[in-house]
Amino acid sequence: MELVKKLLLIAYYFPPDGGAGTQRPAKFCRYLPEFGWEVTVLTRTAPLRQQRGRWDPEDESLLHDVEGCARVVRIGPTSDPGETDRWSRALFDRDPTARWIEPAYCAARDLVIRGQVDCVLITMSPFWLSHLGRRLKEETGVPVVYDLRDPWALDGWQPQRTFWRWRREMQTMRLTLGMANGVIANTREAAHRIEETCPDLAASLTVITNGYDAEDFRAATGAPPREAWHDEFLLVHTGTLHGEVLYSTNRLKVAIKRVMEYSPERIVPSGRTIAHLLAGLRRLRDEGREGSERVRIVLVGPADGGTVRCIRESGLADAVTCTGFVSHAESVRWLLRSDALFLPLHDVAPGERSLIVPGKTYEYLAVGKPILGCLPEGDARDLVAAARLGYVSSPTDEGEIAKAIDRMLCDWRAGRFDACQQEAWVRAYERRQLCRLLDTFLRGVLVPHCGKEGQLKGHVG
Repeated sequence: MELVKKLLLIAYYFPPDGGAGTQRPAKFCRYLPEFGWEVTVLTRTAPLRQQRGRWDPEDESLLHDVEGCARVVRIGPTSDPGETDRWSRALFDRDPTARWIEPAYCAARDLVIRGQVDCVLITMSPFWLSHLGRRLKEETGVPVVYDLRDPWALDGWQPQRTFWRWRREMQTMRLTLGMANGVIANTREAAHRIEETCPDLAASLTVITNGYDAEDFRAATGAPPREAWHDEFLLVHTGTLHGEVLYSTNRLKVAIKRVMEYSPERIVPSGRTIAHLLAGLRRLRDEGREGSERVRIVLVGPADGGTVRCIRESGLADAVTCTGFVSHAESVRWLLRSDALFLPLHDVAPGERSLIVPGKTYEYLAVGKPILGCLPEGDARDLVAAARLGYVSSPTDEGEIAKAIDRMLCDWRAGRFDACQQEAWVRAYERRQLCRLLDTFLRGVLVPHCGKEGQLKGHVG
C-alpha cells in the first residue's frame, strides 16, 4: 500500500483572500488529496475587511475549496525587526509584509522537524518568499519546489526602480531557482525564458498552467436571467483592469521614475485597460455599423479611478456597466450570462512573445463562449486563436479591434453563436487534470529523497 505523501504548501495569499492568485493554491488543496497527498497550508492571518485593499479583497466563497481538504495554519507577522534573521532583516523596512517571514519560517521548520512534511511547495508572489524557501532547504534539507505564478525578474509588468535593483533581483532569482528541487512555470513561454536564463534548470522545470474547475460551472448552472439587457449584446470582462496607467497626477515625477526604472520586457501597459476597446467600439458607432449600438460592456470586478475616468471621457458611458467586486462564484455566473467575453493584455515589442496568460483565459475557454482577445503574440493569443469562435487583434490597434468586434457582431446576428460549447482540447486545463500533473512532478522530486524501500528519508532540524 502506497504511503501518503505530506505536502507543506506555503501561500501568503489564500482564501478568504480573493482574486485569481488565490484560486491556484486553493485548487491544489482541493484535488491533491485524491492523488495520495496530505496537505498542510501555511498562510498569513486573514486581515480584517477594513484592512484589505484592491489586491486582496475578501471572497469567502473560495473557502469551500479547502474545507475538509487541507489543514490550514495561519501565522501573524512579527512587529519587531530585531526578531528577523539575516535573510529577511533587509526586507523589513522596504516591504512591511516581509514581517511574516520569520514567524512563517519558525512554523514551517517546526512542522518539518516533527516529520509532518515530505516536500515544501511555495507559491509566489510575493517573491520575498524565496528567502524563506532557501533557508528551509539549507537548514533542514527538506525538498523545496517553487510555483511561479508570475515570471519574477523576467516580468516587464512590474519594472524595478533601477537597472541595478533589477540585476540584484535577477541574481536572487538565479540563486533561488538554482537551489530548488523543482520549479513550476504557469506558461510555456515563461518556462522557455526561465530555461534560457537558468540553463541548469532543464531537468527540474515543468509547466503547470492555470485552469478552470468544472465543479464551479456545475455549481453556477441556472445563472440569473438577463432581462434588463434582453436585446443587447453582452460583452463581459471579469477580473482586474489597470486604468491607472492611463493617467498621471504628477507628470514630472512619473517621467523621472520612468527614466530611472528598468524592465526586461518592452511593453505597452495600456493594453490592460478598456481604452482601446472603447475607441474601437466608438469607431463602429461613428461609421453606423449594424449592431454596434447594441453592445453592452460589463466589467465584472472593481473599477479603479483610471477606468472610471476612461469610461466617462470615452463618450460611451451609456454602454458600460461596472458591477464592482463580486465573489468568484458570481463571476462564473456572469460568464454563463454573457454573449461574448473580452480578454485584454499588454502589448509587447515586435518579434517578442508575452510571458503571461491571464488566469481568466481558461475559464473563458471552458464556458465555450466567443472570445474577443486583444492580445500580443504569445500563449494566450494562441489559445484564443485555436478556439472556433476566437476573435483576435492587437491589444492597442484600435482599427484592428474595431474589425474584430464587427466580425463578432456579424456572426452573432447570423446565429453562429447558438451552437457554442466547450471544445474537447480545453479539458486538459481542468483543475483536477492539472493536479494530476502536479502529483507526478512532486513524486519525481521526492525520488532522490527516498530510501531503498521507497520510504522517505527524514529531514534534519
